[in-house]
Amino acid sequence: MSKKPSISIIEVAQLAGVSKSTVSRVVSDRGGSVSPEAEAKVLAAIEELGYIRNHIAVGLRTQRTWMVLIMVPDIANPFWAETARAAQDGLEAAGYSVVIGNTDWNEVRQERYLGLARSGRFDGLILNSVTNDLEAIRSMRIPTVLLGERSENPCLDTVGTDTLAATRRALDYLWATGHRRIAIATSEYGSERFLSLRRRAYADFLAEKGLSLDPAIVFQIRLSEEGGRELARSILALPDWQRRIDSIFCGNDVLAIATIEALGEAGVIVGRDLSIIGLDDIPAAAHCRPALTTVRKQREKTGRAAAELLLARIADPERPFEKRLFPGELVTRESVAERRADQ
Repeated sequence: MSKKPSISIIEVAQLAGVSKSTVSRVVSDRGGSVSPEAEAKVLAAIEELGYIRNHIAVGLRTQRTWMVLIMVPDIANPFWAETARAAQDGLEAAGYSVVIGNTDWNEVRQERYLGLARSGRFDGLILNSVTNDLEAIRSMRIPTVLLGERSENPCLDTVGTDTLAATRRALDYLWATGHRRIAIATSEYGSERFLSLRRRAYADFLAEKGLSLDPAIVFQIRLSEEGGRELARSILALPDWQRRIDSIFCGNDVLAIATIEALGEAGVIVGRDLSIIGLDDIPAAAHCRPALTTVRKQREKTGRAAAELLLARIADPERPFEKRLFPGELVTRESVAERRADQ
């Protein structure tokens, strides 16, 4: 039978031989006492007639849109793309459609998306906020999950990587492989603007190891391909850089890979002349040359957990706030050299 564009719930009830209310309970996700036999009849009728649930009409009755907004700072970064994809899969399995918003670390863009949320177009938000005004986000009274660590006592559900521990894991590996002149390159975007977790871990590490902090090798830079080229230029512009830097921790893999490429073009061989370690373990990390040693963030777990927390918050707005931080996993490849501590 060909599918009609506007099958009504009454037609489904007539074909199934059940009441309209029975069909409504089956398709509205409200549950109720529907027997397996009646549910099977309704589903068979829906299949035969090609009935499509009218989410707009349902939304008018239930005050829900069945839409969720996921806001990420850089959709071109595979870490954010894969995290959003995992969250989307979890939400779609629960009947929600997803809109992806790329803020590009831009506060104006973020506010534009939040304006859409305030207008009632979304049932929930998942975001890595460009600002630290989390109370303003919470005051919107929209179920929200924050991506990335931001506060010891969050006012929102939070899911992400334990950045302090992940950074320390990278630095400890550089130390274990004999590096003592360790630089850091990270940004002041996102949570780094407010918590500076990577830099905090770096400062604590240097103090513990008795190493002095050289401000000239603490690079504040955008975590992007352009940032990698800029970082390479900055390193090469340092007087006698080979004696001041033997390794560098990059705030993400996109930055690390671009730096490796730019240094290679200048004749510097990473993994021999200079060691580089990243953070994320995006797919390209295994395929650049040299392959990048990095600390893997669990992006799929992060995305799935974000979806789980948001669905739980939608179901129970008064539940206690929850914070889930996943550990990073060291992945050793070729970009970190084994060297003697006196080199």
